[in-house]
Amino acid sequence: RCSACREGTLRSTKTKDHNIGPLFGLEDVRLDAAPAMVCPKCGHVVLEGAVIEAVRHKLALLIVRNSGVLSAREVRFLRESMGMTQARLAERLDVIRGTVTRWEAGDELGPVQSFALRTLAAWALEGAALAEAVSAPDARRLPVSTRPYRISELRTG
Repeated sequence: RCSACREGTLRSTKTKDHNIGPLFGLEDVRLDAAPAMVCPKCGHVVLEGAVIEAVRHKLALLIVRNSGVLSAREVRFLRESMGMTQARLAERLDVIRGTVTRWEAGDELGPVQSFALRTLAAWALEGAALAEAVSAPDARRLPVSTRPYRISELRTG
């Protein structure tokens, strides 16, 4: 039975343009063709843990490869994806903890701080290869994802 409407029965299928942004504290992240249980009556979607973790990783990579200034929600998402506290992130970026707190509360990061956080996240997510690609002088040539982020062709396991 569906936990949302209590009337439908969840069925195994694939997602179709499903917004999973709120799951990660982001506004709009679209998920296509990922395995899920869906209620045909109300449209409620249930994702397995492996799918959620694969989406988290792919989304973090999209944010790292993007350009421009990071939003407050993206800062928090990247920090959490790296498994860091605000204090640890502040230490790694050589700023005070209050600075990270303000970034996550909505104070705008500059392009240098966004670049530094993206490079740190690249190292944490994929190691040297991605970090070098993100920080290279021609990094602007990397594929850039625009918001809303779109995730498809998801591989789990």
